[in-house]
Amino acid sequence: MQHARRHSGLQAQCGIGLIEALVAFLVLSLGMLAMARMQSDLRAHAELARQRTEAVRIAQQDIETLRAYSALKASQSSGSRSYEQIAAASTTIDAIGPTRYELARQVSTSADGQAASIAVTVRWNDRRGEPQQATLASVIGRSAPALAAALLSAPSGVPVLGAFNRSPRIPLAAKDLGDGRSAFKPANDSTVAFVQDNRSGDVVARCVGLPTTLVTAALTPADLTNCDTTIGLLLSGTVRFALGAPLPLEIALTLTGDGYPQAPQCTTTAIESDDRRSVYHCVVYPSASGTNGGRWSGQTMVVPIGWRIGVTGEDRRICRYSSDLDGSGAIDRNVEHPAAYAGVDTTLAHQNFLVVTAADTCPTAPAAHIDGSAGDVYVDLGTVQHQP
Repeated sequence: MQHARRHSGLQAQCGIGLIEALVAFLVLSLGMLAMARMQSDLRAHAELARQRTEAVRIAQQDIETLRAYSALKASQSSGSRSYEQIAAASTTIDAIGPTRYELARQVSTSADGQAASIAVTVRWNDRRGEPQQATLASVIGRSAPALAAALLSAPSGVPVLGAFNRSPRIPLAAKDLGDGRSAFKPANDSTVAFVQDNRSGDVVARCVGLPTTLVTAALTPADLTNCDTTIGLLLSGTVRFALGAPLPLEIALTLTGDGYPQAPQCTTTAIESDDRRSVYHCVVYPSASGTNGGRWSGQTMVVPIGWRIGVTGEDRRICRYSSDLDGSGAIDRNVEHPAAYAGVDTTLAHQNFLVVTAADTCPTAPAAHIDGSAGDVYVDLGTVQHQP
């Protein structure tokens, strides 16, 4: 009797084990099907992302082609131009891979007729046959391509701003004082600081008596108390010595004409102990009421201190770095560092000199060009004799 009960229980346990195995197999099968479906979805989404990227590229290319007027056609109507006739269009793009795209362009003119609103829609069917689309919109001005360079011109009476939203006439290292002005010291150990208006670049103050330990980056309005606030124009450059350390010198600026409320103020400072250059800054104060009409004319000269300029013995010769920047064949612009300036109405920088021995002649150097041949001048290290 007991043997029969044990045999019946064993059969029941074997039946339950088979059911558990079937359930486990069902769960595993569902999991495999889910993994296969997820893998298929991932591939579909990846392909859709690639198709969408390509569609956006096609739409962007069409808009940029219109914006650049690179596909202009002759106008059929008298008095009108092709860049004034950006029209609606519909076209089919050749298949890229297994996908074929259709481009549709809608155009509407602004109320004043000076611009066209563009909406470019690219349509395609994904791998499941479902329709997809991507749309980009933009506005294109109906102005002549020849007028594009006008974007580079500042409106009349509005100064052009450069780096840090300041006038390009202000040195990059100048400290922005936060009140519409910037200040800089010509050298770290100098006792002089120049203050310029951020928009015009004009010198609005020349301050003296500053500590030699106060660097440009640490300048504050509270440091600039002993100042001459006459409005002026800045003239600056370096004096390089071909041999040895810089010798003591000054820069003398002789002005011509009248209308100068005060004499120019020049400061000369050696850059560093191991540098062969001295840097100079001159502030010129032309008056709008003078015959020069707010401009100045004159000539700069190097004034030696404890040494001589001449052509014999231990004398030195002064050479002027001068370049024909506009290719006119002559040094006929103030920015090109002429022997004498005429009608200067802006800040002038990089007006540099070279000091050589009297036995040497002022060196000349061929101008280096961007493309290595004749063309726009990239750099010109040539000099001409300036003194004596």
